[in-house]
Amino acid sequence: MAEFTLGAHEIGPVIPSDFSEYINIVSGRSIISGADWGKDRVEFGLSGDGMIRVFWTPAGLHLNFLSTTNVNEIPPLMIQISDGDKKLPVRIIELRLRALRTLYALVHLSNTNRLHRVQELLQKKPEADLEELLDPIEYLYIECLAPGSWYVTLWSKLKTSYLSILQTMALVYPRAREAILRKLEAEARLKELDVEKREFELFSKKLDYGLGLMDRLSADPAKKALKHRVEEELSRLLLKDRVSSDVKEATRKLLE
Repeated sequence: MAEFTLGAHEIGPVIPSDFSEYINIVSGRSIISGADWGKDRVEFGLSGDGMIRVFWTPAGLHLNFLSTTNVNEIPPLMIQISDGDKKLPVRIIELRLRALRTLYALVHLSNTNRLHRVQELLQKKPEADLEELLDPIEYLYIECLAPGSWYVTLWSKLKTSYLSILQTMALVYPRAREAILRKLEAEARLKELDVEKREFELFSKKLDYGLGLMDRLSADPAKKALKHRVEEELSRLLLKDRVSSDVKEATRKLLE
């Protein structure tokens, strides 16, 4: 029977794991490097600051996962943009990623007290790219887009940006909450740090009551444009009709 562990003796404690948790951690990551250490050990460097080490011991196979993100660094965030389709049109991927970054930009501008800039822009150009209102350091970055599972590995350069994308996912993708929590829980066990997990849980609870963005806009045309834009982007992200219950509920949580 194979043995599964998290962590490494070289940098900290090694934590026993199991097949289910191990698969949850490595799913969606891509192999980006490798090393052969002889007849009883190989290593595979993974996207999202991960490494799989495979040992052959007298007791059997030992698979070890190691996170290379330091405790004081902003961790990657892995999200799934498909419900299981193995092959997706490039058009669908493009639409979903554009919707994701647009909704993230809206949430982040709200969190950093710049929602008035959204109102000004939407009044001039309702279909404008809201990410243009962010500084480049606030953009989301993609390291990996893994086919099959269609996990996207996102990076942010600022802690506030990381928290905003966590908040966005908790808001607009309720079915992703459990998957994200499982990965955050695994990272927390690996690093003995559960800050991200607790903050995501807090976001999920708060967002059930809504963000109230509509009340923070003063102009009726801007409110109408914002509602239209949010519904449009949510329908692209969730691959739903704009009148679907999922889109309506996510819109309510964001705007009301």
